[in-house]
Amino acid sequence: MKLEFAAALLLAVSSAAALPLETRDSVTAPAVLHLPLRARGSPAERLRKQVQQRKALRRRDTVAVELANSVDKGAYLASISLGTPAQNLTVLLDTGSSDLWVQSSDNKQCATVENYCTTTGTYDEDDSSTAKSLTSNENFSISYADQSYANGVYMKDTLTLGNAQVPNVTFGLAENSTSSLGVFGIGFAVNEASDKLYSNVPDLLVSEGIIQSKAYSLWLNSLNSDSGSILFGGIDTAKFTGKLQTIDLKPTYESIYAQFLVSVTGMTYNTSAGKTTALIDEDINVVLDSGTTYAVLPARTTASIVDAIGSGEYDDDYGLYILDCSYQDSSDSVVLSFNDGGANLSVPLTELVVPLEYNSEGSTLCALGIQAYSDDTSSSSSADITSETYILGDAFLRAGYFVYDLDNKQVSIAQAVYDTAKSNIIAINSTGVSGQGTGSSSSSDSSSSSSSSSSSGGMKITSASWISVGITAVASMLLL
Repeated sequence: MKLEFAAALLLAVSSAAALPLETRDSVTAPAVLHLPLRARGSPAERLRKQVQQRKALRRRDTVAVELANSVDKGAYLASISLGTPAQNLTVLLDTGSSDLWVQSSDNKQCATVENYCTTTGTYDEDDSSTAKSLTSNENFSISYADQSYANGVYMKDTLTLGNAQVPNVTFGLAENSTSSLGVFGIGFAVNEASDKLYSNVPDLLVSEGIIQSKAYSLWLNSLNSDSGSILFGGIDTAKFTGKLQTIDLKPTYESIYAQFLVSVTGMTYNTSAGKTTALIDEDINVVLDSGTTYAVLPARTTASIVDAIGSGEYDDDYGLYILDCSYQDSSDSVVLSFNDGGANLSVPLTELVVPLEYNSEGSTLCALGIQAYSDDTSSSSSADITSETYILGDAFLRAGYFVYDLDNKQVSIAQAVYDTAKSNIIAINSTGVSGQGTGSSSSSDSSSSSSSSSSSGGMKITSASWISVGITAVASMLLL
């Protein structure tokens, strides 16, 4: 969600070998940390709430500019705990930022705004026997492109993710914020808000021995589902079809990797009748960002999609193209090609057409879940889009199964399987390639795990193979 990127981005990077994978039986425990995801209500309702109270995206430069959705207007949420005894919190899961921050019990907004922090929870360091104040670099401050922000101090305490306990996790404690919802940033540490870098949660999961590789897989599930999952250190082959297609990330600036940045080098609109329409003639640099609800694409690309659909009119009030709601039942799709065909993803139009208004008979007003970025959204400007960076948010990410590999600076993509209870978890090994991740349709309805327990350096882990932790997606509970 917090994006820092620069000019002079490189063009498409070559495809890479598959992620090194091992089955659970071949690794020492624990290998995988599993977090179920929940949506804020249904994602459809979440999107509707967001556009009704949206703030316009500001014009951005190509150097060190932050882009984000307002974190209180819809997201995929994780259930975590901090402290001893554990204090339960709900946070936004965000691949586009790198800091964990939560609301302080002393946050002024929590005290003055009714129900501001009731649902998401707060943290009180005085109630934790393992809390540590930092003597240096203690000021915490983060801001987003919609002018939302949080500031306070940095703390350290024990983080609980499911059955895994991670000691001495650095996080921001927000004493003042414009959002009721904290953020669980799981990106590259170099993108942290702090001037002095520290080991963030993905770093610590590896250094504490909870997972073997600094990698995780994301399955957001369909638009109408209220749950998905994230696996730290592993993949679930029951959640996708075909093979994982692995591509290299692009450096954000020179040799620095700060975001999950890739190039969309091809985009077509495919109809159920077999007609294919090309939508772009230039590469588009995009960040794969779970903290952004919509996609943010060039205005002329968005207009091309609308033209291919054959319906849609831009609405200034919503900041979106309004479509006929009958397209919620369409069999058409938008197909993306990444890094010159190194990976492909088909996004069903049903995932992109979001309901904005309802009556007793169903949806009465629908929109395309893409925000068009331009000074003039009705224009097909000839500005060089290859020098800009755009966003593929949840509207597109739901169609795929994504493996974010921070160690090898790669991302792997496969077509998602929706609404399945099956599970077949494979751990990602940190050394060498032992197999290609391939989607399976014969997985059992639930993954097995043993009940043995281990500990290391204050870290306590239950389960010999993988650890289950809860995450969800929710429609806006608290709208400011």
